[in-house]
Amino acid sequence: MIDTKDIIDRLFYDSIGQIFLSSLFGISLALLFNRVCKENCVLYYAPRPDEVDGKIFRIEDGCFKYKVKPAKCNENPLNQYNGNLRPDNKITEKTFFDKIFA
Repeated sequence: MIDTKDIIDRLFYDSIGQIFLSSLFGISLALLFNRVCKENCVLYYAPRPDEVDGKIFRIEDGCFKYKVKPAKCNENPLNQYNGNLRPDNKITEKTFFDKIFA
């Protein structure tokens, strides 16, 4: 029976174990910073209301003064965006693994 200390020694002090652990940590780090949205991303950026209220902005040939005005919510709000669903208009192509293992 293999002892736990032997397994730890193999992982940390053996060259193959170090390669295995480095690969595992590298893949984990890559997955941690993996971008979820690939192509059909919709990003909304808006300033905080106190950053634009009463200030004058020059856009092309005109100047605009913004005033924050509360509005009522829409009775038929849009559905919340779900990034896990495939858009209807996206061209689907098999991935590398689908081509190999299908």
